[in-house]
Amino acid sequence: MSTKVSVVGAGPAGFALATELERRGTSVLIYSHRKHVRHAKMVVEKGYLRVSGAIEYSTHPRLTSDMGDVVNFSRTIILTVPSTGQETVLQELKKFNLWNHTIIAIPGNLFSFIADGVIEARYILETNLSPYSCRMNQGELAVLGRKSSFFIAASQKDLSPMFQAEIESIFPMELKWRSNPIEVSLLNVNGVFHPLMILMNAGRIESTAGDFLLYHDGLTRSVANAITALDKVRIQIGAAFEFRLKSVIEVSNECYCHDFTDLVDLAQNSKPHNKLKAPPDIHDRNISEDVPDLLVCWHGLAEKLGIDASPIKAVITLVEMATGVDYMKVGRNLRKLHLENVSRDILIEKFSISPNQ
Repeated sequence: MSTKVSVVGAGPAGFALATELERRGTSVLIYSHRKHVRHAKMVVEKGYLRVSGAIEYSTHPRLTSDMGDVVNFSRTIILTVPSTGQETVLQELKKFNLWNHTIIAIPGNLFSFIADGVIEARYILETNLSPYSCRMNQGELAVLGRKSSFFIAASQKDLSPMFQAEIESIFPMELKWRSNPIEVSLLNVNGVFHPLMILMNAGRIESTAGDFLLYHDGLTRSVANAITALDKVRIQIGAAFEFRLKSVIEVSNECYCHDFTDLVDLAQNSKPHNKLKAPPDIHDRNISEDVPDLLVCWHGLAEKLGIDASPIKAVITLVEMATGVDYMKVGRNLRKLHLENVSRDILIEKFSISPNQ
């Protein structure tokens, strides 16, 4: 197991991961960007971090705002910042020689495509989801749920079993390797769940400032029907690459070791989900991250592959109407992913799953 790990992102996910790694004997350095110090500042002022819920622990995390410290501390750098913050981190990382470093983006949302041409690292890996459902308040971390497994892939091919074992040894939960970052992106089911739940509960969010439980109260039968329609497009995109994608509820079940057969049942009875409060407004990462960094790229892939992308486009359009943000322009479209001029056949050839995978 790696004895030192740098975690970039002093938010709930970063602190949760750092806490579990520390408990396993790993020395961890956490990076907090100078412009995003809210949670780190509160932890420093308290003098410790108290973690409750699925993880019970108190710790004195080691923090820095110097990316040079991050690079020098460990050759394994885990990014837990929202994907909307990845480009800011890349601008910091590109100042350093990373030839001996492994970068792991949690979640990735096609981080490796964005990083292409910006940094050159030994390996770039990305996962489909964060391992934790967690929230921070006044410098204290509540871990509402902890996944038993999640999916990971590398931008490079032909990883050695030794390297995979090295990466697996870092994490306290099972890693399930997939063929490439596109497959892992399509396994980030937040893009199926979150935008529709926010959109279809927008009036309630704004009239109550989010004073209700997002899944328990907000994922009703009509919302579930819309999620299922969106999920069918995600699965069709995967099928074009010969990925054997499971449904949104099956992916959630696999990550949390659940056995739900119905989305409404999950919303009512899943402990990692049914206590999550709605955001105070719709300008939340459920929209600002999952729409531009998941739905926009899925839409682009679907159109390139000749798949009916109208359910995805409908969600993006409604979000743009509600927020005034042109997510098709600012999001991870095919141009930003360097796939705009790649033909359908080349795209499939390059990223389809091989027969032995």
